[in-house]
Amino acid sequence: MKSSKSNQPMKFSGFGLIQNQDKDSLSRKITREADLFKVWHLGIPGINNREWMLSINGMVDKPNQFSLEDLKAFPQTSVMAFHECAGNPLYPKVPQRRVGNVVWKGVRLADLFSMVGVKEEACFVISKGFDQGIYNQKYYAEYEKDLPLTKALNPNVLIALEINDEPLTVDRGGPVRLVVPGYYGTNSTKWLTHLIVSDTRSKSDFTTKYYVDREVVDGQPKESPVWAVSPNSMIVHPQNGQLVKQEVLDIFGWTWAENPIVSVEVSTDGGENWQEAIVEARKNVEWQKFSFRWLPKSAGEYLIIARAFDSLGNCQPLTSRRNQVSRAMIFVQNSLDEKDIHPNID
Repeated sequence: MKSSKSNQPMKFSGFGLIQNQDKDSLSRKITREADLFKVWHLGIPGINNREWMLSINGMVDKPNQFSLEDLKAFPQTSVMAFHECAGNPLYPKVPQRRVGNVVWKGVRLADLFSMVGVKEEACFVISKGFDQGIYNQKYYAEYEKDLPLTKALNPNVLIALEINDEPLTVDRGGPVRLVVPGYYGTNSTKWLTHLIVSDTRSKSDFTTKYYVDREVVDGQPKESPVWAVSPNSMIVHPQNGQLVKQEVLDIFGWTWAENPIVSVEVSTDGGENWQEAIVEARKNVEWQKFSFRWLPKSAGEYLIIARAFDSLGNCQPLTSRRNQVSRAMIFVQNSLDEKDIHPNID
């Protein structure tokens, strides 16, 4: 029995965001579920888990439906992966750095596709969610995205049932959501109900109007879907505006992209000079820690910048992009004695 949207209560209709990021949460290799951002465009739907079904159809040999219990009976796969929001689609070049690193668990999409049999001429997978509501003054009956079939068949792509060993809650996109590690979170459709195998892309506004990067290349307009995550990084320590002693400072943070990050460069003089940081190797699709030890030459103001390079040679840009370089302005003092900071204190 397929769930009906009639008489289903909606909460938080319209675009919403919950984000609880602080230095403590960002210092962890695995982000606590409570600290991971939550974003929705159309509202959080009321869902009856017992009636929920996932339908797979389109260019397949054997269309099928799967209940929640059906999916739980399949072999389960865990994938540690960074999860990053692409940002507000109305302001696509404004960096947000809503990101975390979690462990998803569920059924490999490739395993389900092997059951239904994907036709040779298929190229894309269209995903639909159960949510409905108003976004940017227009009503949408559902949220719809797409991704290349080649990406969908990647063994890390999951029909996820859990996050950090706990069942997906409804405000996390549960009971079931698509998870596409290496792609921006907008492609990991929440409250997943339909997967349609197709030879063409989705015509949804969320693939044609929003989440499309537009630029001019050699005098010609170019449009690119917001799919693969470009190299990005975040300075966790020191924090922007922090006051520190003039002593050896351990600069560290996280870096991530669809392809592994192979190097991170750090500048302590606002981008005039760059030095290589130490970067942890990547095992799966998780974010990678980078670290750099630095001794300030004197007291004063310093602008620290980090930029990442992936295995294909792509680099974080200095200019306005969603993955613009991470910066932290810090203030170095000879002493952090209270009288130095507040000289009028007796």
